[in-house]
Amino acid sequence: MSKIKCILFDIGGVLVDWHMSWITSEIAKRFEINEVDVVESFGNYLPELDCGKIKEKTFWEKIANDTNSSLLAQTTESLWNTYFQKNAKINHDVLSLVSHLKGNYSLGIISNIEEITHKIVHDWSVLDNFTHRFLSYQIGFSKPDVRIYEHVLDSLPFEGQDMVFIDDKPSNVESAQKCGINSIHFTNYAKLRKSLQDLEIEIGKPA
Repeated sequence: MSKIKCILFDIGGVLVDWHMSWITSEIAKRFEINEVDVVESFGNYLPELDCGKIKEKTFWEKIANDTNSSLLAQTTESLWNTYFQKNAKINHDVLSLVSHLKGNYSLGIISNIEEITHKIVHDWSVLDNFTHRFLSYQIGFSKPDVRIYEHVLDSLPFEGQDMVFIDDKPSNVESAQKCGINSIHFTNYAKLRKSLQDLEIEIGKPA
């Protein structure tokens, strides 16, 4: 019988098929900016956006300034909304798995996410089965900063050994493990099921 009581999921890359390279590629093409420069600037400011320290408008203004793009500087469009809506897809296999776990385990998410994307996944009903929601822009810390996992441990009535966290980025998995949280590196649905079964987690009928 598994000792796991709480299962925590990442959103982008696990519950939703989404890769950050998709938006940097779109921005580079649309605004005629070298993609290498977009990626570098994007990486510099994404933690601030994820942690709620800056708004989306300021995020793009900073990238426009770094890349000398007057076109990007002038846009008033929510580019996160445009390109997340265009490219992201719900991982229905994983969401189905979540519905099978709901009756037996406490479920939550730990996600690096900003306000616009949060609204989209909420509207898509991706979050419906999750009781615990740890969102970086609300908490002020983002993965792989150990402080986000410390916040989770302080907020939930479980020990790290009672939880398992699922994320597609090895650095996030390693950071959670350092905090004593069991973690699974997500690569695909079949391997996730196998990893959960290895932990003796019961995958029952949908709740």
